[in-house]
Amino acid sequence: MSFLAFRPTTMKKPALTLLLSLGLGACETVIDLPEPPHTPRVALQFSLSNYAYTAQNDNDELARTRKLFVSNSQRVFDLSELSGRSDATVVILDEAGTVVEQFRALPPRSPGDVGYYEQTKQLKGEPGRTYTLRASLPGFETVESTLTMPKPAVIESATFTKNAAQSNEYEVRGKLNVSIADDPGANNYYLAFARVVNEQNQQATTWSQVQVDEEDNEFGVEVGQFQLSNIGGLQGYGYGLYPYADTNVNGKRFSLNTGVRYYAGYCPQPTNCNRATYMEVFVTSLTADTYNFYLSRQRYNDTENNPFAEPAPLASNIKGGYGLFGGMMDAVYRIKL
Repeated sequence: MSFLAFRPTTMKKPALTLLLSLGLGACETVIDLPEPPHTPRVALQFSLSNYAYTAQNDNDELARTRKLFVSNSQRVFDLSELSGRSDATVVILDEAGTVVEQFRALPPRSPGDVGYYEQTKQLKGEPGRTYTLRASLPGFETVESTLTMPKPAVIESATFTKNAAQSNEYEVRGKLNVSIADDPGANNYYLAFARVVNEQNQQATTWSQVQVDEEDNEFGVEVGQFQLSNIGGLQGYGYGLYPYADTNVNGKRFSLNTGVRYYAGYCPQPTNCNRATYMEVFVTSLTADTYNFYLSRQRYNDTENNPFAEPAPLASNIKGGYGLFGGMMDAVYRIKL
């Protein structure tokens, strides 16, 4: 039986210590690793989109994935819990250098909820427009990032076919089919997800995600296939995020076909129902940097903290810092349920 332990060290040169114990056939290997130098920098994540700001509230799952989060980087061997920062100054400027968005820190709902910010000018990104995000923290170098918003995807059609035999009062199962026409004039990057809403175009419940029905997709999905993602995956909750590049479908029509399931909502009384009445299918166009960030994060999650896995560094487009200033353009197709 053998044990392998990694022990941080501040030595300037690598040191390798092997401790062999022969008792009961067990051995232990301890490797002293030098800690690389680290300059603390601003770290943040924000995705500018065309999503309606008026819909952004604490009960909106999608809105929560697009809030600004600000923190600062930590040393490699710092094992303390990552903490957000509420003292940042963050603005977005347009091509002329005019401030078109400012942010204010949100009061934390719990001790670990520090670092989130909300928009104050309700800016929505416009296709083809260029924006620069600039952020600063006391005692840190100011950072910035610039992007040009992509065009929205073209959803030609979307249908949902309910499987009545597999559905019940609380959970609905069926087939989702979506057809997209790719723009041949650009390199395009996409993300697809779906949710259900009620007649007032509000989430039927706080759990509105439409998820892939694993029981209906028992053979899995082919590598490189356009897949349905989970909304929660945008926040890094586990897996289920599948950014897609049009490398093999440039200028062609392509589709998403999958079994799905969703929570139907509730109806405690005939006059007090909050049932899902529409399915909203989102096909979101991403900037190249946004695609690379989410792809790298998925690879990072796949390592599952395995020290022997191939290194999976996170992509970043923050000049002078770390993180993502992303651009997303949502195309939405509503299906009556």
